[in-house]
Amino acid sequence: MKTVQRLAYVALIAVLLVIAGCSSGDAPPKQALQDAMKNMEKLDSYSAKLSLGIDNIELPASEAQNGIDMTSVITGMMKGAKLDIKMVYAKEPKRTDMELNLLLSGTTITIPMIMTADKLYMKLPALPMLQLPESAAGKFVELDLKALAEQQGAAATTLDAAAQQQLVQELGAVVLKHFDEKTYFKSVKAKDAGIPGDVKADQVIQFKMDESNYKQSVQTIVNEMVPELLTVIASNDSYLQAIQKSKEDVEKMKTDWEADKAAKIDYLNQNVKVNELTFTGAINKDKMLSYQAGKVNVELTDKDTGGTTKVNVHYDMTYGDLNGSPKFFYEVPTDAVKFEDLMKQMQLPLGL
Repeated sequence: MKTVQRLAYVALIAVLLVIAGCSSGDAPPKQALQDAMKNMEKLDSYSAKLSLGIDNIELPASEAQNGIDMTSVITGMMKGAKLDIKMVYAKEPKRTDMELNLLLSGTTITIPMIMTADKLYMKLPALPMLQLPESAAGKFVELDLKALAEQQGAAATTLDAAAQQQLVQELGAVVLKHFDEKTYFKSVKAKDAGIPGDVKADQVIQFKMDESNYKQSVQTIVNEMVPELLTVIASNDSYLQAIQKSKEDVEKMKTDWEADKAAKIDYLNQNVKVNELTFTGAINKDKMLSYQAGKVNVELTDKDTGGTTKVNVHYDMTYGDLNGSPKFFYEVPTDAVKFEDLMKQMQLPLGL
């Protein structure tokens, strides 16, 4: 049943996350959303600012270790945590620059990152717990993903952002197809949706799932959406490579899912509560996504133990420089520390 729990969360949160492509002119809300998703897929470059905040998180109590309840410690650290990301993406060259700023327990941790076709560069923060050697101080760490995958006996993969974007867009189209427009989608005014004043929005669309339509949503997710998502993934080799699964793996997942849908529906209805799951997006005059925001407020109750997990998070993302000339944040380092060398210096297994 724990597998069902994980699949339940994945399915529910996927509804929010993969609908990343909003509205259009004055077209009906659902059609506007679908059109914008197709347009976003064609982008050659863009910049974006993402903010993710944890409003509340509660986990079932665990047994204390040395008199300390680690669950309380973790949830205490996570409440109020915030992640801000600035990024620039370009299809050619295949590159994404990001600056991650994590606010945790009153401390801000900054992590610069560069992702190319097959390498990841990351500048690790000088935190005492990491105990970084002097050779890595202030330098980027270079991770060759292709070489690492080969060393671990896995299929060689690269960071193909275009392929990843195509996967998200196609799965998003599947998600959209199965949700009724009148029940879930509506056009709203920018001021009522909380769209920032500096965002250009010709149309704003909102998708919403809550207690009023949750049971209907469960039927849709279990009976229609998930089986088709798995079918789409299994039919495309690039999608299989992206999730590092074989076609047989995904087909087995689908068979297992189909085996007892009634039990899954009953479990989701009895154990999962969706207080709010919303997605709001704005489209500019060029029918491109200029802004999106979402909220996820869900609860999962384990009927056997009585333990309850509560998650309440929000995010917003603003796009800019659509198909413009990308200005990357950093120079690709020539003095980066090899990941495998850093692991040796820190006497850690390469797989970590």
